[in-house]
Amino acid sequence: MKVLWFSLSPGLSAAHLNDKSQGAGWLKSLEKNIQDKIDLSIAFTLGRTKYFPIKRHKHGKISKTKRRILNAIESESDIKLFLEIVDDVKPDIIHIHGTESPFGLVQKVVNIPAVVSIQGIITVYRHKYFSTISYSDVLKYSRLRSFLYSVTFVNVYKWFAKMALREQQIYSYTKHFIGRTAWDKRVTLALAPSAAYYHNDEILRDSFYKYEWNNNKPTGQLTLFTTNGSDIYKGIETLLECAYLLDVNKIDYKWQVAGLKKNDEVVNIAAKSIRKSISTNITFLGSLDEQSLVQALLKTHIYVATSHIENSPNSLCEAQILGVPCIATHAGGTSSLLEDNKDGILIQDGDPYSMAGAIMELKDNYDEAIIFGKNSRTKALLRHDPDKITTDLLNIYKNILENK
Repeated sequence: MKVLWFSLSPGLSAAHLNDKSQGAGWLKSLEKNIQDKIDLSIAFTLGRTKYFPIKRHKHGKISKTKRRILNAIESESDIKLFLEIVDDVKPDIIHIHGTESPFGLVQKVVNIPAVVSIQGIITVYRHKYFSTISYSDVLKYSRLRSFLYSVTFVNVYKWFAKMALREQQIYSYTKHFIGRTAWDKRVTLALAPSAAYYHNDEILRDSFYKYEWNNNKPTGQLTLFTTNGSDIYKGIETLLECAYLLDVNKIDYKWQVAGLKKNDEVVNIAAKSIRKSISTNITFLGSLDEQSLVQALLKTHIYVATSHIENSPNSLCEAQILGVPCIATHAGGTSSLLEDNKDGILIQDGDPYSMAGAIMELKDNYDEAIIFGKNSRTKALLRHDPDKITTDLLNIYKNILENK
């Protein structure tokens, strides 16, 4: 079977391309598990997989500045390039990873079976974008430099609006979707009611399968951990306000935040938006590599997911598969990952009071927290079983080809 993937990530070719980003680890893991079982090409010749790098934009300061000012997204004229790749590979089936890019538009001009994997859904992300931090607060507290270079979160929001319109086009063309949560299945039903939907989970990064959390009941300081991103909808303001409430209640804790630095603009905007100073108990770790993240999670007592909207956040899944007790916001697809009061605690997104209360509850009932972590790990090991995921994906390909 000859399969062509379209993806924003270069997959395993990242090392050859000197791409040091920590993202899309799940795609690299999937590629590694499936590349011996199919003839795989990725549109982005190295190793067992053929790679087709695609230049997203013209280079140069003027063109970059113009794109930022106009909040420009990728050009649909790239479809010609996509078609050249399709003609070169001549795949039996096309697998498009994500609806955020223009890759899905290729379906309207090719007569080859195609399936689209749902990652995030920009249409809904845009809807939830200013969940707690308001549009006016972003305008008020953004740095002058961000306005001068057109890189404020308002610019990102306008960019999301254009992407959402294109995404809805892609949904209208797509006949086959792969998803993994009740949330993405329901959104797909609303945006593409006649499309077929297949369930296929994601393979996590290798290191998270090799370790098991075994932390003792906290006798002194409670250690909290969150992996966050520099997006306005990731709930960093909820974290900051929750920390303030823990301070008021004189809880002895430290809260480590991976993925952000203290001087990141989103942190500054969040702190000014809630009109509170950043707790001295919070430590911003910046970007962590895979092994550093594993070791930090193994030493934590509670993982806290704060986002206002997600599909199936790998950061939460990684904490779960290690067995770390988890608290997560009931946002998007998180309820498909974590059952409330069985695998952890779900709280309303944007609610720092219930978040602080949940942390205090688990601190005072840590034996229950340990049980939550064990339950969560058992489910996560099944959900992220590499062999099952690979077999399921191959069966999806076969099903689409047999019924084309």
